[in-house]
Formats: sequence, structure tokens, C-alpha cells
Amino acid sequence: MVLSRTGPRFAVLGGAGAIGRIIVRDLFESSSKYSILIADFDGESARSLARSYRSGRVSYTRADARNPSSLAAVLRGYSVVINCTRHQFNLNVMRAALQARVAYLDLGGLFVWTCRQLRLRRRFAEAGITAVIGMGCAPGLTNVMAAAAATKLERIDSIRIRVGGIDFTQRRGDFVFPYSAQTIIEELTLPAWKWSRGRFVQVKPRSGWERVEFGPPVGAVWAVTTRHSEIATLPIRFKSQGLQFADFKVGFERAFVREIMKRLRAGWTVREFQALPAPREAPNDCEIVRVIVCSVGRKITLDCHARSKPKWRASASDVDTACPASIVAQMLAGGLIHKPGVWAPEDVVPTQSFFDECRRREMTFSEISQLRQSVETADHS
Repeated sequence: MVLSRTGPRFAVLGGAGAIGRIIVRDLFESSSKYSILIADFDGESARSLARSYRSGRVSYTRADARNPSSLAAVLRGYSVVINCTRHQFNLNVMRAALQARVAYLDLGGLFVWTCRQLRLRRRFAEAGITAVIGMGCAPGLTNVMAAAAATKLERIDSIRIRVGGIDFTQRRGDFVFPYSAQTIIEELTLPAWKWSRGRFVQVKPRSGWERVEFGPPVGAVWAVTTRHSEIATLPIRFKSQGLQFADFKVGFERAFVREIMKRLRAGWTVREFQALPAPREAPNDCEIVRVIVCSVGRKITLDCHARSKPKWRASASDVDTACPASIVAQMLAGGLIHKPGVWAPEDVVPTQSFFDECRRREMTFSEISQLRQSVETADHS
């Protein structure tokens, strides 16, 4: 990890994208000592964003995640690379970080890439470099919340993760993607995994629909099982505590899912979905992230509420994805996290410090602890 004389230097790869630009904003506002490189395949967008800051602390360059060697040359001398590219590039960016000897962080690997990334643990450990993988909202925030609840239980039977939101600007019939169209399409069309009875079990896409009551302001939301990185790492971390079940479900309107599938069957490509017009109104929404950790006799429910930040033109899901990534990148740069190897958030992120930083960004947390008479049989279906 390399620090400049003036302070940490952050390279945000994909920094001109939807989440990358919010990470850049959070880093910029976190400390006047930070230097930030916006590195993006779209060099013109990177240039435009960097110039909008009118600050020598923000620079830009064109970067290609397909070429680890050329990317390593870009990253050399930086403290941390924050990878906001597609998960298909995660391994390339990790190899570039190894060559450049730079700490690494990404937003997730959609289960399969996460498993592949973990195989690089020994190489990062031998190089003395720390990599934190899957450190956005889900995965990321969810993993840290699960770890916080797990410390209060001697044994763990199940971990259930639920995410739901409400967009106050959306009108009935609107067809708007709340986050990356490509990610949503993959989540809805690829088989998912859950951890059941101590082993990974594949689940059919678009299955496991459940009505989840999140409470105000979100209310009741339909949630569906999707492929997610948390399920690749939480069972490894908590198997020794007896974990028997873990799953992830995200809230989607069922009509929205039907419309996506209808268009896919009609031949729509991901590019066509990505070309749909974005909302023109300033974001005004709320997202609730819920993690339920159960033992035989106790149930702990942790909720995180995030709201949009119109000043940043950031939706709630932008905020609770970008801010956790920025927070942990700052922990890496500052030495608060230093454990060479490749790690999931639940392995290395200090929970209390992390939650304190989230609260500074107006994310709020609540916890309910309840006694349970018996294990919920639905957890083991």
C-alpha cells in the first residue's frame, strides 16, 4: 500500500459510472487530503467528471480492465483501487492490483466470480496485499450486518437477507431499472444458490417469491431469490457456528419481472435495456436492507435505512452501495484494515467503526432481538 506525502491516493476504476461517480463524490467530501483518480474505459466521461470538481485532487485517465498489465501501470503508486467495473473483469483487476502492489476492493462477483476470486488469497497474502471483495450494499453492507449480529450469538442456525425499496417518483406503469440493467437481468435469469442443511443448493431463477413487510416507508414488497455473493462467503465464515441455512431475496414488483421476461423472450438484448431512458426527476427514494440471523432460541433482525441524496443525484441504492465501498477503501488506505489475502467483508471490516461512518452519511440502523421457541422449518426447505 502506497501513500503519498499529502495523503492516500484512490483509483476508482469505472469511476465515471453510476456507482463509481458516487464513490468519487464521497471520497472527495471525506477528506481534503485525498487524491482521486477517475479511471474509466470511457475517457471522455472520466475527463468531464474530473473537470466538474475544479480541483487538483481529482484527475482522470482512460483505463482498460481487459488488459491487466496496462492497468497495473495506471494503478502503480496508488493506495487502493476501487473496482466498479462488471464482475467479469474482477480477476483481471485483481491481477493488476497484484502487479501494482495496490490494495483492492470491489462491489461483488455474483457468486461465481466471488468463488474464483477467493482462490487468489494465497497470492495476495504472499504479496502482503489486502483485497476486500464484495463491499457495496449487497454484498458488503449485508455481510457486515450479518457479522455484527453473529457476534451476539454462540450458535447460528440461519441467515436471511432481504432488500426492498420504494421510489416516490415512480408512477404506475413506469418501467425503470433501480440499478444496473445487466445485473438485474443476470439475477433474474441465472440459477441462484442458497445454503441449506450445510451445503450449497442451486435454486431456479425467479423462484422463492415471498411477501416481506419492511415497515414504513417501504411497506410490503414482493421479494425473490436471486444469485448473490453473500451466499458464497457467509457459510464459510459461520459454518463453525453451526450455520445451516442462508439465502438472499431482493424486492421487485412482479409486473416488472414479467415485463423483463416478456421483452427477453421477444429478443431484447441487454444493450436495448440499458438504452431505456433514465428518470429525469431528482431521485427521491428509500431502501431498507434487512439481515435476520437466528439461533435455536433467539432471532436478531438488523435493518439499515438509506435515503436518496438529490444533491449528489444519487438514489438510495447508489448511496448504500457507494458509501460502504468508500468507507472500507478509506479503512484500507488508513491501515485500519490490513490483513494480506483475499477476504469477504465479514472477515475483516470492523463493524462498529463501519456503522459509525455509515451513520455519518445519514444511513440509519435498528435492531430487534426476539426469543424463539423453535427453529423455523421454512429455513431448511
